[in-house]
Amino acid sequence: MTDESDDDLLPELTTPDPMTPKRRALIDGMVWRGLKLAEAAIEAGMTERNAHMCAQDPKFRAALNAEMAAFKTSQRPRNVHRLAELRDQNEAKGAAVQAIRVLEDLAQQADAAPPSDVRPGIVVIIQRGHLQPEPLGTGAQIILSDSGDEDQA
Repeated sequence: MTDESDDDLLPELTTPDPMTPKRRALIDGMVWRGLKLAEAAIEAGMTERNAHMCAQDPKFRAALNAEMAAFKTSQRPRNVHRLAELRDQNEAKGAAVQAIRVLEDLAQQADAAPPSDVRPGIVVIIQRGHLQPEPLGTGAQIILSDSGDEDQA
């Protein structure tokens, strides 16, 4: 007989990473170096046709979008510094005024934004193993149901 706890000792099965080194190089070239798809493909060691095929793959697009989000986030501090430089210069006064407006808008958005993605509401998770039956009066009944039970009925 085998003990069910033996399953805990087995390694987790993982799915292979769909992002090959060439695909990662393609994304890095486009996102971090600003290369066009054809240029990034050449540097990644793939043909332009293969790069276009990669661009149609949903997993590749998801990885590309995640990398773009990381790039945009990394650029935000630099953008604020550039706005401050524009604000402080004296040659283009219209640009200075616009930079001040944008900086003020950014400050208001930061003050108004919640500190995290926490939203109002309550989530109660009751696991079956933690339910303890309480004594019921006559005629009372507790029925526990899984969503799969309804499909069989």
